[in-house]
Amino acid sequence: MKGLFSKTLLIIIISSMTLPQISKSLDSPQQSLSLLEFSSTADSEVWEISDKITPTLDKIEWLETGVHPEPPSWISDGRWYEASSHQILVKSENYIFASFHECFNWTTVSAYLANEGQPSPSFDDFKSHLLNDPSWWLFYSWGISMDWLGISLNRTKMGIDFDATTSTACIEISCHITNLPGYFMEFTNRQKEIGIAGKKLPDPLFAGFDLTQIYIGDFEALQWQEDYTSDHGSYRIYFKAPASLLSQCQDTYSFSLAVSPPYVGQLHNVYQFMNISMPSDTEVKITSPQNISTSTGNIAMYGIGTSDRYPESFQVTSGPPEKDFTEMFMENVARWATEPEIWVALGTAMAAFYAAFHGKRIWGRQKTYYRLYRSMVSLYDHYSQNFTQFNQEMENLSKSITKYFIEGKINDDQFDKLLTRRDDLIERAMNLQKKE
Repeated sequence: MKGLFSKTLLIIIISSMTLPQISKSLDSPQQSLSLLEFSSTADSEVWEISDKITPTLDKIEWLETGVHPEPPSWISDGRWYEASSHQILVKSENYIFASFHECFNWTTVSAYLANEGQPSPSFDDFKSHLLNDPSWWLFYSWGISMDWLGISLNRTKMGIDFDATTSTACIEISCHITNLPGYFMEFTNRQKEIGIAGKKLPDPLFAGFDLTQIYIGDFEALQWQEDYTSDHGSYRIYFKAPASLLSQCQDTYSFSLAVSPPYVGQLHNVYQFMNISMPSDTEVKITSPQNISTSTGNIAMYGIGTSDRYPESFQVTSGPPEKDFTEMFMENVARWATEPEIWVALGTAMAAFYAAFHGKRIWGRQKTYYRLYRSMVSLYDHYSQNFTQFNQEMENLSKSITKYFIEGKINDDQFDKLLTRRDDLIERAMNLQKKE
C-alpha cells in the first residue's frame, strides 16, 4: 500500500509517515491501522520552511511553504511517479473544493493491493470498482473518509487513464467537502500521523506553533496544496482567520506567538525562516529570542537551523519610528546657544548612537549570513541539474562569502557554517549528476 499522502486532511508537517490500512468500516476516520511504515534514514537532508505572518488586532494572514529535496519512499521505490493534492475554501458556498492527482505503476501497486486483500485481476476491474465507489481509493491513497467529511458521490468527478505499454495509471478526483466542522477539527487536532520520506517533522501544523489563539473554525480564506515528484516533496498553506495574537497599548504594538509545549527546547531537522510584519506605520523595537532574530523597519525576522532549539515563544514589540541622529541634531542645534544642558543630552545621545551602531552591526551580520545561505539554496534549486553551471555559480558566491568575512560582515562561526553548507550542496549536486 502506498504511504498515504494524508491521513487527516489538514495535517502536512507532522511526524513520521505511516501507511494506513483500509479498515472494515470507513464511517470514522479513526478506524485505520498501520500496515507498512516508512523506514527512517539518517541523512543530512532537511526541510526548508518559510513563514510569512501578517497580524492585525483582530486577524492574521499566514503563508507557509516547505520544500524537501528528496521524494517520499513510495515514489523513490517506483510505485508512484507523482502525486498532488489541492484544497481551497469556497467561503460563499461553505465547502472545500478538493482535487487529487496521481500517476503510478499499475503492476507494482496491484501487487500491493493483492497482498492486502484487495485483488484486482485487471486494470478494467480496478477502474470499474473505482468508478462505482471511489471512497475506498480516497481512503487508501489519501486517508480521506468520504462519509466523515461529507463528500457526496453526485458531486465527485473522476478521470482515469491507463497506458498498457508502460503499465502507467493516472487518476484525477475532484470533490466537495461539506463537513467543515469536521475538516477544521482535524486541523486543530494536530495528530501525529505523517511525514515525508520517513523524516521526523515538526508537530503540530506550522512547525510546532501553538495556534490556540487563532479561530480556525472561522477561516476567511484557506488554500492548501501538496506536490510530490521524483526529486522532491513540497507544500504550501495559506489562511486568513480571526486571531488575538497582536495587542496595542497606546502607540505600541506587541505580538506573541507561543510554541507548542512538546517542542520547547527541542531540536528539529529543519531550516526555518520566519517574517512577522508588524503595523506598517511602526518599526520593530524588540525581538525575542534575540540570538535567532533581526529586524528591518516593521518586519521582524527569525532563522532557526538544525542546531537551534525552539524557544517558548516568538515575541515582537514595535512602535513609532524613532528619529535618527541627524534629525535630532538639526532640531536641537538652534537651542545650543540658549540651553547649554542640551549639550549634555546630545553627548548622551551620541553615546547611545554608537552603542546602537554596535548592536546593529551584530544584527547586520546575522542578516547577511541568512541572505548568503538562501543564495546558496537558490543556486542549487536553479542549477543543480547543470553541475558545471552550478559549480561556477557556487565558486563566484564563495568569493563573495570570503570577501564578506574579510570585511567583518560575517563572523567566524557564520563563515564556517556557510562553507559547510556549500560543500554539502556541491556533494548533493554531484550525486544528482551521477544518478543521471
